[in-house]
Amino acid sequence: MNNAATVTDCYTYPVKGMTTHSMPSLALRSGESVVGDRAFIFAFGNAEPAGSVGWVSKRHSVTMLNTPYLAWIESGWDPDARLLSITTKGQTKSANVDDPAARLELADWMTDVVLGLPENPLRGRPEREPLRLLGDGESRFTDRGPTQISLGALSSLADLARTAGVDVDMRRFRLNFSVDGVPTWGEFDWVGKRLRIGDTVEIDVTAPIQRCNAVNASPTGEGRDMDLMKLLNDAYGHLNFGVEANVVTAGEIRVGDEIAVVG
Repeated sequence: MNNAATVTDCYTYPVKGMTTHSMPSLALRSGESVVGDRAFIFAFGNAEPAGSVGWVSKRHSVTMLNTPYLAWIESGWDPDARLLSITTKGQTKSANVDDPAARLELADWMTDVVLGLPENPLRGRPEREPLRLLGDGESRFTDRGPTQISLGALSSLADLARTAGVDVDMRRFRLNFSVDGVPTWGEFDWVGKRLRIGDTVEIDVTAPIQRCNAVNASPTGEGRDMDLMKLLNDAYGHLNFGVEANVVTAGEIRVGDEIAVVG
């Protein structure tokens, strides 16, 4: 099954929780996650960042978990210009991330944007204001630490959709890569194994990804419109979708690359 498996989509998220960017390829470095992925996050004002990069939990920041309309908001990151841009309802606000004043201005603007969303974690919680922009383009705000990448199988998605009786969009799961040619839920068989993707990239698959209520939120901004957590638990007896992995050998993963188990 593994030689037939291929990458069908590459996804990245410059600001954690915001709109998915579909890309033809993504770069990976050894011991790191996808370059430029989840490089920024808007943390609550009273969050306590940890470690050298100021990592914060998704529960202490604006994410799809607590802000289901966040998919309305588009983010863009230009690493050469060091410019982070946020767009919502036709308005764009940008900041040079090396300019402290510009960062504060963008965070204040984003605070007002979030307060204007139909459901948000700031309303009635003034101690969380104003938001703080964390990240420098190199830092990573993935849920399980800065080395995580994620993959999910289209066959598993199709099975989940059949069980739900409605289409389920892969973008709900905020993965880096979707793959085809894997038996239904067969990606779980990769846990504990090393995969080669394309010509050079090698990854160690470490665990299934246990999901949270963020997957119940529409990836196109309609708020919470499904209860996939209940469906996963009732139909499959677990809350997992996709697998996480660590990058062993750096390189570029492209749409169409083949995936093989090598160890």
